[in-house]
Amino acid sequence: MLMSKADFFLQLRTRLRGLPPEEQENILGVYEDLFRQAEAGGKSEEEIIRSLGFIPVPVEQSPRAHNHRPYPPAGGGLRPFAAACALLLFNLIFALAPFVAIASLLFSFSLVAVLFAFSLVWVIIGTGIPPTLEVLLLEVFATMTLSGIGVLLGAAMWKLNIAFWSLVKRYIALNLRLVRGD
Repeated sequence: MLMSKADFFLQLRTRLRGLPPEEQENILGVYEDLFRQAEAGGKSEEEIIRSLGFIPVPVEQSPRAHNHRPYPPAGGGLRPFAAACALLLFNLIFALAPFVAIASLLFSFSLVAVLFAFSLVWVIIGTGIPPTLEVLLLEVFATMTLSGIGVLLGAAMWKLNIAFWSLVKRYIALNLRLVRGD
């Protein structure tokens, strides 16, 4: 199928229809320069078109021939609003209560870990030095045990808090993707 320079640029404009106008003009300008340089080199229009690797497609068979919007619209409309309302209702009914419960548990266990870890300091400040050696040993043993438990619990709570908040971030990102329609 022989194709002329005018047919080539007509099909090229048809294929570039979804791009911004300044980008279309840049691409058309590049192809016009290529045509001028090749014609100055003595090539025919058919040779130039073949060397560019352009496969001619009849305009009526082109998938974009009847589609004036090759890309989806830029957003807006009722769909994102309806998705946001549905997600808000779902999150209020099903996700808010477990979120608050888990966040409260994590906060309370973290607070217990801090209190246990510093229990030795508070016992010494609060009670002073006990009158007998047995009471002193009991207090030191009990507070050291509580401090050790507090440190271990604190390390575990640190990891659990990081995991929980990363899950919350992923859930929020999922909700945003659902609203946007991605």
